[in-house]
Formats: sequence, structure tokens, C-alpha cells
Amino acid sequence: MRNKSLRFLISLILLIVITASSCRGINKAVISIDRGIILKNDNTNEKRNQLLTEDIKFFKEELPKHHKNLFANITKEEFDERTDQLIDRVDQLNNKQVFVELNKIISSARDAHTSISYWDGFSYPLQFWIFDGKVYIVNTGKKLEEMMYTQVRKIDGVAIEDIMTQLTTLISHENESWVFAMLPDYLGAPVFLHGLGIVKNETEAVFTVEKDGKEMDFTVTALEYGESTDYVNTKVKDVLLGKYDQNYDYEYLADQNSLYFEYNACADMDSKSFADFNNEMMNMVEEKDVNKIVVDLRCNSGGNSEVLNPFTKRLKDYVKKKQGVKVYILIGRSTFSSGMFAIYRVKESDPEAISVGEPTGGALDCYGEVKSINLPNSQIPVSYSTKYFEFSKDFSYKNEGVGTFLPDIALQPTMEDYKNGKDVVLEYVLAD
Repeated sequence: MRNKSLRFLISLILLIVITASSCRGINKAVISIDRGIILKNDNTNEKRNQLLTEDIKFFKEELPKHHKNLFANITKEEFDERTDQLIDRVDQLNNKQVFVELNKIISSARDAHTSISYWDGFSYPLQFWIFDGKVYIVNTGKKLEEMMYTQVRKIDGVAIEDIMTQLTTLISHENESWVFAMLPDYLGAPVFLHGLGIVKNETEAVFTVEKDGKEMDFTVTALEYGESTDYVNTKVKDVLLGKYDQNYDYEYLADQNSLYFEYNACADMDSKSFADFNNEMMNMVEEKDVNKIVVDLRCNSGGNSEVLNPFTKRLKDYVKKKQGVKVYILIGRSTFSSGMFAIYRVKESDPEAISVGEPTGGALDCYGEVKSINLPNSQIPVSYSTKYFEFSKDFSYKNEGVGTFLPDIALQPTMEDYKNGKDVVLEYVLAD
């Protein structure tokens, strides 16, 4: 399954710098010219319109051929009708609008692993998070520090509730948790808001926020590609997604005689293979005769499902030998793809393991094992699933979640928890 970004999980490929280097047997010079025509012209240019029409026809013909089952949640008739309607409107839409409309069609398949990747380089110097269904700003550039920890009410006069509804039509998802995981990225990328017609100027927008019971307006200038800003919160990771900014790490918590094991990506690190890391960690567990093992999967959005095998094997042996050991699995909205598989692997090693946190962004049974194709002229990549995974059949452990994994103990941090640096999920399991 595809490994997504560890933090706010969206695969955005820079529109300006994508090359055709992966295309074999195709005249790259022609691709470059065609791509340049698309990027440099608007919908009044006939050649641009022709090239984008060819892209959409290619999309219509090729995606159903490559996807494992594109029509599981949308009929072929609906898919064809929507793509044909888009073809008819190419000469009325700018580039961003064309790709936003393609995005809507793809997301209607309701396969979170199938998506279109595009971005034109602009981003707001703001970071967002969804608490209790509401949008908050959790980090800003220092020039906008007054916006820290405020609740977003409007962007360019459009109510945030309407914006969330419109952005959700772009997010390929199988459940609401994944929408909440992805919305912060979409809110931070003006290309989506501009393509939807929410903001008129992609380089600048007015954010209306609520602070101390009062609404305030801030004009926010977008960063260009490669431009950085000094963020107020300089911590690499935070209380929402764990301690570490790498694929895996652990800490021995002496006061609780506990292991905290953070598993952020199902992939080996160059600095230390997971097998070597696991030997070091589990040797420590046995030496210290650890009473509690905490496996944090809240930031794990996939990779190679088999990487975790050395841990689950050692865990199963340890649970058999160590009477009374408690195992906890921390899960959340960013637990996805092979991160879901990891939940079941831990449960298989210890059927008494307790899951704590939020419903997962990944589905119990889902499509995955992703490949991609590029639209021939614009070279925009489209990813698609080639396999269907049925966790519900592979494991004896069952869960009542529909399109998600429901935790045994539901805990969600609040905005106040975040401000105060409280990891309420981890604190709960350590105190239990």
C-alpha cells in the first residue's frame, strides 16, 4: 500500500516542475511544448483547450482500465457523463478549475488511494487542525502570531462550513476521519480554494477568525514555492501525532516501567533497518521486564505491511512469557493504509491489546497497492489502486467500525489540550 506523508497526509506534486522523465518511448520535447502551452495559456487558446480535452479523454479511457474496480461506488454511466460534461466546459474553465473538476470525479469513486496530484506552489503560512468538527489555526508565521489558536470562521467572506463541504468533494476518502486528516492540507493550499471559486486572488486572502469571543480579519499573503517563513511553533512534532519525526523510535519510561514505541511509517530507515531497531528495542523490553507496551500508530499512514513483522513476532512471544503485561495501540485519523494492517498485526500478537484514540482514517476493507499514470499533455499524475484488501477476512479479530476502525476507548484532544501541550491519549494509557 502507498506510504503517505507522515504529518498532514496529502500527495501534492508541484505543477511547475513535474517532468516527463518517466515516460518511455514518448517524445519528451513534444511533451514539454504541449505542457508549456497548457501552463502559459488560458481557456481562450484553442491549442490549450485541445490538449486538455485530450488529457480528459485519456483519463476517461485509461483510469477504468487500470483501477482494480473503479465502479464500486460510482457507475460507469455517471463517470462517463461527468467526464463528458467537463470536456464540454474546458473552454470555459482555467487550468485550476479543470483539475479541481477532475479531482471531484476521482474522489466520487470513494477510494482514498486513488487521487490526482497537482499544486502550483502557493501555500498559506498557516497550519490548521480540526477539533470537534471546527477549524483552528495551530501554527502561523511570526508576522501572523495573533492568529495562533483562533477558530476560522470565514475565508474571503465564505463561511468555513461551506468551505469544508466544498473541499470534501475533492478528498478521496472512505470515512469522515480521513476527511478531517486531509482538510488541513487543502485549507493550506490556495490552489484548491481558488479552483473552487472560494478565493478570488490566489496570492492573498482575508481570514476571519474568532479570538476571545470576537471576530477579527487578517489579510494573509501566500508563500511562493520555495519560500519559507518563521513559524511560531518550532517543534517538529506535537501532542497530536506523537514525539518523533522519523519512521520509528522508542523511549523507555522508567517511572511506569513502560515502552513507548512510535511507528510512523511502514518503511525501513537508511540509518537503521527496522529489524535492527526492533532487536535493540525488544532486548531492552526483556531486560527491563517491561509491564506496559504502548504502540503509537496515530501518524502511520502506510508503506510496506511486512516491515512490522519482527516486532509482532517478538511481542507475541513476550506476551506469552510475561504475565500481566498490558499492550495499548494508539490510533487516530491519520492511521491509514498499512497503518491499519499494523493494528491487526498487534491485535493478532495480543488479542487483549486495547486501542485508544480516534476512529482511523483508513477503512477496514480497502483498495490499495497504488500505481500511477500521467495525463499525456499536462503530465499531471493520477494514482490508482490495483488490489483490494479485506482485513475483515484476514484476521480473526473483528471491529464494529463501518469503513473505519473504532477504538476500544475513544479519546480526542481539544484545542485547550493542544495549547497546553497535553497528549491526553498517551497520558491516559500511562495512567491506566
